[in-house]
Amino acid sequence: MSILSSVKSFFSPARIRDAAALQHFMESRAAYLVQKSITEYTQARANMLFSTMMREKIFLDGYERARWMSYPAAISMVAEMVEGSLRDGAGTAPGQLDVALGGIAAAIVAQYPRPSGQDLAFWTAAHDRVVRDLAQAALGDPKPVQNIPYLRAREIFDVLPVAEQIRQHDFDMFQNTIRFHLTEIKVEFEEKADPQALAAALSR
Repeated sequence: MSILSSVKSFFSPARIRDAAALQHFMESRAAYLVQKSITEYTQARANMLFSTMMREKIFLDGYERARWMSYPAAISMVAEMVEGSLRDGAGTAPGQLDVALGGIAAAIVAQYPRPSGQDLAFWTAAHDRVVRDLAQAALGDPKPVQNIPYLRAREIFDVLPVAEQIRQHDFDMFQNTIRFHLTEIKVEFEEKADPQALAAALSR
């Protein structure tokens, strides 16, 4: 499934009760987080020129590269949000769900081709980082969802398809956009998820 396909499936009404449904949710919402944050920022910076830029190959190549390079960080953010939400909602212990969530992250990235220009270990490194991020998160209480992006938002900002001299003072604004959209995703997750059923499925 492409990132665009994941975004198109964002509005799935299904309840999240098992690992398959959770994988679909994590994949599509990580894609949404990337797409929404990059597009909103780029549109704001380009203003009326955005539609023109979207027809320019050099910009489209940078835009596509930014989406792929940002996806690992977005998966990590969504995975940590899910882990913390299940700890709060189902009373799971720290570290109880890390392996299962890491396995879901591995299944997500295994579907994608290696992004152009990246080495063969790109997706392996992405998965390994998700595992490390989850292990680090499990060392303390679940973070407030709006604080999760502090760890990796810079990675997304640094690959935006906008010249560095133009965006150099925009990081706080951009990071707040990611914080806002991840909070939206958590609200949706808690509306759709069955924490007890999910915790049981992931603990098997």
